[in-house]
Amino acid sequence: MCAVAGGLAVAWAGPAGAQALSWDSGELVSQDGGFAIRPKGRLVLDGYSTTGSAHDARNASGREWRTLRAGLAGRSGKHLIYNVEADFQGGETVLRSTYLVWRDEWDGRELEFTLGNRLSERGLEGSSSSEGTAFMERNSVALAAAPVKGFYGWGGIAKIYGAGWHLAGEVAGEDPANREATRDTTTYLLRGHWNPVRSETGLVHLGAWAFYEDLGERKSLSRNTNWAGHFNDQVQVALGAIADPVHGQGYGLELGGVRGRGWSFVEAGRREIDARSLHADVDAWSLSAGWSLTGEPSAYSSRSGTFVKTAPARPVSKGGFGGWDVAIRYQVLDNTDAPLGGLGREAEVGVNWRLEQWMRLMVDLSHWEVERPDGPYAGADRGDSLAGRLQLTF
Repeated sequence: MCAVAGGLAVAWAGPAGAQALSWDSGELVSQDGGFAIRPKGRLVLDGYSTTGSAHDARNASGREWRTLRAGLAGRSGKHLIYNVEADFQGGETVLRSTYLVWRDEWDGRELEFTLGNRLSERGLEGSSSSEGTAFMERNSVALAAAPVKGFYGWGGIAKIYGAGWHLAGEVAGEDPANREATRDTTTYLLRGHWNPVRSETGLVHLGAWAFYEDLGERKSLSRNTNWAGHFNDQVQVALGAIADPVHGQGYGLELGGVRGRGWSFVEAGRREIDARSLHADVDAWSLSAGWSLTGEPSAYSSRSGTFVKTAPARPVSKGGFGGWDVAIRYQVLDNTDAPLGGLGREAEVGVNWRLEQWMRLMVDLSHWEVERPDGPYAGADRGDSLAGRLQLTF
């Protein structure tokens, strides 16, 4: 081991002889810059409390380790990027974000090919990592107008990026974190975004997505969507069991923009389920807006048309107050086209404090309404939920 300028270095023997690795900005980097590797981790602790429901079982409080991940990411040469993450959740270890990426250029545009298990593209919030979204939970379009495979799935993704636009296509199978539900499914997805107006002060976002899924041989399909937070599974918008599903499809639109330190977006999506004896539609839409109180730019990325993690202008470690922002959202989920489907509405406000680029505290307050035709909670109900989160990512 030897000391080098800018950090700590170790020597390893490669095909061309000894090669030095130096620690630089959180990465181990080879002397020629052709190889790099860095540790990754994500810890998310959530707390919840629900009040005001007419049903005592729904008025619950608690906390949960939402995410506990560890992994490695890096690059080799000019084109190859890799990522491996394990999620230790619910007493099980599953692979998340485990993939290889080949990046290249064609006619001045960036090309990207992925093999593995990577977050799919579907909607603005559905395509964004939880490190960048303004609320603790993604919106109703991302949660409910979704294929059986959900947000992840083993497969291949191809992307092309231009100036203020991109297009992505994916073929994916089962999600390793939910193999039983996704067994024998194959999903085909397509998403693109375009910024027709871009300036120093703001931009306009247009986006669209679609998917088709082959559901294989299964006896039934159901997805009851947790409402007003992940913890309280007594507050859900029911879909009910749909017997003998054959295939499904979905599509959606995104519209919005960024101006200065503020942003606003509307998303709408539909999921269609075709079974041997019926056809059912799931409709969802969401309207959201946000504002940076401390002057940081929006977390929106014009490259990918998603929200990304940002750094505070004055982090606490350097004597500042960190980055503060507020957001509001109103969303609707309508499953009533299904025989046992329900309806949900929610108005929500969120306050976020990013102390460092890798640390964020979040608080969400929501007023929700749900309706369902049967079961122990049949009829209409409403209540209020308060949720908080400690999020550490590196």
